[in-house]
Amino acid sequence: MMNPPRRLENRVAIVTGGASGIGHAIVLHFLQEGARVVLADMNCQTGMAVLQAIELKGNGDPIRFFECDVSQEADVARLVQFAVQEFGRLDCMVNNAGTGGATNPLVKTSVEDWDRTQAILLRGVFLGIKHAAKVMIRQGEGGAIVNMASIAGLTGGAGGAAYSTAKAGVINLTRCAAIQLGQYRIRCNSVSPGTILTPLLLRGADPETMREAACAFQPWPEPGLPEHVAPVVAFLASDAAEFMTGENVLVDGGVAAGAPFLYSGQHPLGNAIAERMKATGVQSFDAGSTQVQPQSDLASPVADIPPKTVLITGVGRGLGRAMTDKLVQLGHTVIGCTRSQAVVDELRARYGPPHRFDSVDVADDGRVRAWAESVVAERPAPDLLMNNAAATNRNLQIWRLSPEEFAQVINVNLLGTVNVLRNFLPAMLRRKSGIVVNFSSGWGREAAPNVGPYCASKWAIEGLTQVLAKELPPGMAAVSLHPGIVNTDSLKKAFGARAEEYPSPAEWAEVAAPYLLRIRPQDNGRALSVPGMTTYRGPRSSRVAVD
Repeated sequence: MMNPPRRLENRVAIVTGGASGIGHAIVLHFLQEGARVVLADMNCQTGMAVLQAIELKGNGDPIRFFECDVSQEADVARLVQFAVQEFGRLDCMVNNAGTGGATNPLVKTSVEDWDRTQAILLRGVFLGIKHAAKVMIRQGEGGAIVNMASIAGLTGGAGGAAYSTAKAGVINLTRCAAIQLGQYRIRCNSVSPGTILTPLLLRGADPETMREAACAFQPWPEPGLPEHVAPVVAFLASDAAEFMTGENVLVDGGVAAGAPFLYSGQHPLGNAIAERMKATGVQSFDAGSTQVQPQSDLASPVADIPPKTVLITGVGRGLGRAMTDKLVQLGHTVIGCTRSQAVVDELRARYGPPHRFDSVDVADDGRVRAWAESVVAERPAPDLLMNNAAATNRNLQIWRLSPEEFAQVINVNLLGTVNVLRNFLPAMLRRKSGIVVNFSSGWGREAAPNVGPYCASKWAIEGLTQVLAKELPPGMAAVSLHPGIVNTDSLKKAFGARAEEYPSPAEWAEVAAPYLLRIRPQDNGRALSVPGMTTYRGPRSSRVAVD
């Protein structure tokens, strides 16, 4: 069998940032395709080690190393001159050198960090294009320039602000270069990788955890590797891409294709439109919308929700009690706790086995541990875990609250959530399935005076949930939940008589229970709100039913 033709036979290429990660994979692939390569990197020790490792294989690969800081024009100019001196010409320039750059929020990013990020990621690409194109124009035979961009250049949220800005600049700089250099038959394209498992990404992290996180982030079932990117760069450098220029090629496992469409139930604007339509009597705009459903569908057991075991903390009153009653009515098994033994006795008398209720203070880790061991010993791990138990503070400024009152709110709302997670998650992880819902609040997403401890605890719940979502394996999910504004004892304490203007816990549970039962692993990390429960409802006398 004949070997396939090598697409880059005798081409001369420069690969910046070629000592590790994607750049290293590009260097190796270019050599396999027959190219003569100058590996450029600012890390001289790593670059020389790569060069020696290739030379030790004894294949006579035509490769050279050049130490280069791509942010410095003199370095880039010397790099291009070195390639021509060593190999006689230059056919391809791969501007790959990069850095994670400044990661702080914009208001905390120093000018020095911002400028350094732009210098490597954007100015370095500009300099590579400039000096490579000069040689290619002088040669008069055309050439190929490939710039490493990123999916972060397509959105404001896939990387740090400085990084995303620079990569967006690379994509548009590529288009500008394609327009200006096309007349010289010099093609210029960019490549936007998704989550690629490189040494930079894995630094200080557990590799298996990062693999799982990468897979959960994209439709494709395997994680992205440098070896997935290198052949695409080689294609763009070859004659097979002769009529391609000014393009940005995605190599991302489908990440960019996975943004929620308007009426998917995951798009804030789509949800707002859907709620408005629903209020005017339109039942559904699109079959894909998970937010727009007839009230009867939300309020009754449906075939697509199999019986679940649901663990709820704080079942003694308010939302926890209403949720318990509704879930039992819908045919699900409830495991619940509250501090009041009298309430536990009443719940046990009303709902016997397989339901289970215990007196537990979630702020006491020892009590939670004993409860978890007893529960897990007699039944499977919960399918759905709701951290609902909460305490509130008196309506006072922070400096007027006692240390004990502040600590009590934090201990129940935050440490109590952690205690429950610590003791029940291992069983869920062993089964590799389950949904965690950490109850937050509107005051976990914005602030208000006189509820400092409560705000602090619920903002912490939002952050804790985001961390947990990154730690869970595929098949599981952690979400934070703004339940809405509901006429509970806590709301009465804060709102007084105005609390009557909002739905009762029982009305809330009619909507919330089916909504929470439908949370899927794909929702991992989302900050959810119970539909229709986060706005003013009007005087109770004017309300006919919960919409």
